[in-house]
Parts: sequence; structure tokens; C-alpha cells
Amino acid sequence: MRYNRLPHHRSLLGLGLLIAIVITLSGYGATYYVAPAGDDSWAGTEAAPWRTIQHALREAVAGDTVIVRAGTYAEHIESVRAGTREAPIVLSSAPGETARIDGTASAWSAGVVISHDSIRLVGLEIVNWSEIGIWVEGAERTEIRDCVVHEASYGIGFAAGAHDFLLERVEIYRFDLYGFDASPSGGADCYGGTLRDCVAHTCRTPGQNVDGFALGHGRQSGFEFIRCETYAVYDGFDISADDTTLSQCSAHDNSNAGFKSWADGVVMVNCLAYGNDVCNLELDWDGEPGATTVWNCTFFDAPVFNIWVENHADTLVLRNSILAGSGNIGLAFEQHATPSYVGNHNVFHNRDAGRAIAVGYTDEFSLSDIQSGAWIAYSGQDSSSLVASDEAQLFTNPEAPDLHLAAGSPALDAGTQVGAPVIDFDGTPRPQGPTHDCGAYERAIDRPAS
Repeated sequence: MRYNRLPHHRSLLGLGLLIAIVITLSGYGATYYVAPAGDDSWAGTEAAPWRTIQHALREAVAGDTVIVRAGTYAEHIESVRAGTREAPIVLSSAPGETARIDGTASAWSAGVVISHDSIRLVGLEIVNWSEIGIWVEGAERTEIRDCVVHEASYGIGFAAGAHDFLLERVEIYRFDLYGFDASPSGGADCYGGTLRDCVAHTCRTPGQNVDGFALGHGRQSGFEFIRCETYAVYDGFDISADDTTLSQCSAHDNSNAGFKSWADGVVMVNCLAYGNDVCNLELDWDGEPGATTVWNCTFFDAPVFNIWVENHADTLVLRNSILAGSGNIGLAFEQHATPSYVGNHNVFHNRDAGRAIAVGYTDEFSLSDIQSGAWIAYSGQDSSSLVASDEAQLFTNPEAPDLHLAAGSPALDAGTQVGAPVIDFDGTPRPQGPTHDCGAYERAIDRPAS
């Protein structure tokens, strides 16, 4: 895919500069420099830097590092040749500085296009592109670290078989259609991507179907999100790739759903979803049965559903989790059947106490029904699950919301240790008491002596 000669979009939002971390490989390659006052006819040294980033990429080979000094670079960037696994080509802002790749006056519609293997971007700001900030097509081992992308229709896209990539400490905001997406886009499936400590937030058109993090349709697989956060978009995490794990992730204050799962082998561990306008977790039907497993997650304050399961052929495994604060239904099964629900050691609370669980909107179960065993008799599940009568009984400060567990919370020591995570959302070791707490947080203080 080429991005050329589309209308540009002028940014209305500034950004404070971020400190970049330069990652180098000892023993490999040369180091070149680019600076706003440089000249492409010079030597590319620190004392005689080049003027354009694209010229530096034309010169760089595997193992080389291009250091870009602070300033604004009004140019579209494309990879020219590949690095290797041991010796990537590194394009980095100088330590303590930020190079800004700005498309305000560009005839191109994309900021950075990568179509070669083993390219590493570090500490760059990519801003004001009419279509996309960073586009990666068919490449493997792309790394994007400590970068900021904003003011673009799309933030960062991986496509056409791009695989085994890493995004770390990346912030994406002020976009129109997605912050991050990996999808075939007419080519091969993507796979093997990791996103760590990334944030996607604040779409430019509230109410439009905008994803924070998306894994598009196809037969994609093998992704991992670690400590990622999304807010102020439409859907936070929209997952249509098998064997995807989300650990210590949060989705909050989005105008539709926090998390959506369309795939098989999706696993959520120590995740938070709260304050989303419709639903905290959706299991959406893609035409094929799939399983979503939820361990030690906290879902709070969704006006319509905390968890919604569209089709009874999809399996929901719910363990050690808290469903609280929904204004309508806590756990909703759209169809009149629950054969694929597996749940236990959970804590249920609902502001409408009579609609804690609903099956087909006709068979409804109250908090009292869960406590009395009526739900257990109906479903065969949740024999060791509990109820909470008050959300303030559960959490430190639900109004804030601070969803750490309150002293005396019924979620304390209410989980199972078998198969459960060994840390919590904050990284606190589990368990702190006799066994695991329920929810995303393990309470580490004010515990009775064992």
C-alpha cells in the first residue's frame, strides 16, 4: 500500500516533548546524525549532520543507528532496506530530545511506512498525518518504543503478514478510526505481536465506532497486551485474533464497550473495566464457537451490562472475578441457554439486585438467588461464588473509582489458587492471605495473621 498525495490535516493540539531512550547494539554498525540545521551533502557525523531522515535511511544498513536531534521534520519516512535479528536498523531521537515528524505541509498521507524487517523506532513524535501515523506492511521484528502518535485518522497499523513485532511505552491519541490495529488488509494474517505499557485514548469524533486497540478479522493469532490502557474511544480493546492474552490491562470511560472478544483462546488476566457507557466485556459472535477465559478481573459500573454473551456456543470461563455496580444486568446471556458458561469463585453485586444474571431476558436471577443456590441449581455453576450487598463494602472508594479491595471486603480470600495468576494488577504477589482474593487487586495490607 502506498500513501501519496492525499489532503493533509492540520493539528489543533500540541504535545509536550517526551524523553527518548536510545537503544543501541554494541559492536554493530555505524552511528549517523540528522539535525534541522544539517545538510544531506555533509558526512552525517555529530559535527556534520544530515538534514533529512529519509536521506539517513537511504544510507543506513543493518546494525546502523540514526540519531535525530530535536526539531520538526516535515517529511514522509519510508524504510529502504532491512536490518537483521542481531543487527536492526535503529531510528531514534537523541537522548533527552524529541524529533517531531510532522505532516502538516506534506503531500503524503502517512508519516512512517515500514516494509522491511528488523526496523526499530525510538522516541519519535509522529503528528498531523491525514491518514496514518505509522504503517507496517509485511515486515517482521518491527520495534516501536517510547513513541507518540497523534492527530491522524489512524494511529499505528500492522498489515499483510507483519509479525513478531513489539510496541513498548507507546502513546496514541487524537485519531478517528483506531489507535492501533493489526489486520490482514487484503494480505496475509498478522501474528506474534506484543504491546507493553501502551496507551490509546481520546478519539477525535466521540460516538463514532473508534477502537483503541484492535486486532482485525482473519485467522490472526498469538498476540499479547501487557499493562495497556485505553479510554475515551468507542470500543477499548476489540479482539478478533485467536490465542490473545491481555494481562493487567484497563479499559474505562469509553462510549460503548471496554473489551470485545470475537475469537477463540482469548485470555484476560488481572484486567479492569469500568465506567464504559454500555458494556464492560462483550463476547461477540463471529460465526464460530470460541472461548474467552477471565481470571481475576474487575468489571464495574456499566449502565447496561457488565458482561454480555451474544451466542450460547461461545464459552465464557469466569474465575476469581468481580462483577459489580451495573445499573441494569450484571451477567447477560442473550440467548435462552447457558451450556457454555463455566464460572466459580466470583463475587456478584448489582445496583438492580433483581437482575444480577439474566438468561434470554426471561430467566433472571437476583443476588438473593445466587446466595440461596437457585442460580447454582439452574446453571450448575458458581457453587463457591459470593454476593455483595453494597459496592462500598467491596472497594476502597467506588466513587473515585478506586477499585482496590476494602478492608473486610467479601472478595478477600474468596478466590481459588488453582490456575490463578501469581501477581495482581499492580504487580503485588498473590496470595497475600490464605488464598487468592477475587478481582484485579490483591489486598496487601491489614490482613489477619495466618
